[in-house]
Amino acid sequence: MNRIILLLLMIASGYQGFAIWDNSSDKGNSALIKVLIFSGKNNHEWQKTTPMLVRIFNQAKLFKTSVTERPDTLTYDHLKKYDLILSNWNTWPDNQMKLSDEWEKGFEKYVNEGGGALFFHAGASSFYSWENYHRIGIGRWGAATKHGRPTKGCVYSFDQDHPITKGLSDFYIVDELWENTDIYPGVKSLGSLSGVDEKDGHKIDFPAIFVNQTGKGRSFFTILGHDERALLNTGLQTLLLRAAQWCAGKEITVKVPAEITVAKVIRKSQFGWCQTDTTIGLSNHSEVVWQFNFNDRYGKPYFHPVNVGKTTLTCVAPPDHPWHLGLWFSWKYINGVNYWEYLNDYKTPETGYRSEGVTELQIKEFVKNKDFSADVRLKLNYHPLKGAVALSEERSLHISAPLKDGSYYMDEDHLFKALLDSVILDRTPIVGEQGGQSWGGYAGLSVRFNQKFNTPEIISDGDSTKFWKGNWFFMGFNSLSGGRAGLAMMQHPKFTTNSTSWYAIKDPKTPFFYYSPAALFDRKIILKKGETLRLKYRILVLTGTESKQQLLEKYEQYLKNNTN
Repeated sequence: MNRIILLLLMIASGYQGFAIWDNSSDKGNSALIKVLIFSGKNNHEWQKTTPMLVRIFNQAKLFKTSVTERPDTLTYDHLKKYDLILSNWNTWPDNQMKLSDEWEKGFEKYVNEGGGALFFHAGASSFYSWENYHRIGIGRWGAATKHGRPTKGCVYSFDQDHPITKGLSDFYIVDELWENTDIYPGVKSLGSLSGVDEKDGHKIDFPAIFVNQTGKGRSFFTILGHDERALLNTGLQTLLLRAAQWCAGKEITVKVPAEITVAKVIRKSQFGWCQTDTTIGLSNHSEVVWQFNFNDRYGKPYFHPVNVGKTTLTCVAPPDHPWHLGLWFSWKYINGVNYWEYLNDYKTPETGYRSEGVTELQIKEFVKNKDFSADVRLKLNYHPLKGAVALSEERSLHISAPLKDGSYYMDEDHLFKALLDSVILDRTPIVGEQGGQSWGGYAGLSVRFNQKFNTPEIISDGDSTKFWKGNWFFMGFNSLSGGRAGLAMMQHPKFTTNSTSWYAIKDPKTPFFYYSPAALFDRKIILKKGETLRLKYRILVLTGTESKQQLLEKYEQYLKNNTN
């Protein structure tokens, strides 16, 4: 039942009891770990972080998540149905708030008999006169606790003997760095956090991840997880998922991502091809180097992941813009029909995603070369959901073999042909035009970077206004593991449009890192029947740091080797 309808019925009937919403997509699988998320009250933005938690746990395909916004109404009989309680709920600053004796006894009984309890950030800052709650919750905001603005910290020194943190190596996160957290005496620390307070510049270094046992019950606490930005971090997600399995008394099967896995000595590269009915990719040992995706639920071909070393550069379908697909090409409007955004509810991933305009893959051909380079040839048609094909495309892709440092390049050649009397390629109007928007102008080749990145750097041969002009563009980052990685795009001046501007966004708050050689930025393009438009690009996937001079030399080499 729709949650809003359920709430209206509850209000109309005068019901004042508890309410639990089952948010799982797989309700019939008894092997799933049953998780109940406490929500509905917190001095942080639980309205944003609770949906994020549901998404993280449901995407793992190991949990059945339910949410209650009235945990204070629950009894032991309600709690015992779940393997794990995950608290995104607190009573702070009402520290002396007390629930009924029945509630306290029921919660303690649940944990003592083996129920798991997982707390993060301020999720245990409740019931300050209830000592056993502090023992179970482990950490809370105390009289001496303080923090500066959210900033980059390094999570490190993981306990390699504990199942939760075994195999984890250092990772970076943008978060509130709590100092002097009120930690229950005698609990076990699994990892620490270091950073610099942005208010006064003093160094911060203290334990940040803890576990405890009460009776048969296991509990976990970390100071991490202030907001959506922090919960997007792959390292924190890995900790929460593995901690959930451990607290629930289950075997830990959540794998540590390659980028933050304790390094193993690998003497030489061992490349191999990996292919399914909707993907083709290159792997190095067990790690994906790149993967090309087609004919899947997102409706357009795209590259993801695009990796360099152990760093994943791209992301797919982020919550803020679910139609962003790693490294991909998409028109915005063709004859007034939208090919960019989705028509349907993207919050229901099982249904697949549809745009008003269809990007239809007609023919595909893959050539896997002996040197582990690859060639991909596609034929695509663009048409409305119901209507004649307006535009056809022949697309050729060449992906080079990786170099010793892991870097490689992708060459893209797009040839479009108008099939109707008039084909208008257009975009959201820019400022200065009728209906113009500050975010207008995008269309064409685009990259959406991984949301775990920080410290973005832009290098271009053009001017550094809001929308760059020039022949090439680079955006690089500090990765999750602390190294540098980035991606450069180079457009061929003989095969592009006169109206290209580099449309770039670097918003660390969301986080939103994106750029595109927006082929229609300054003006729309009108093709008559039979006319063609050709676009050519080189995409460099780079590790380490790059200077402007080095990038310029790579651009000149691209032009030298691509004359037709």
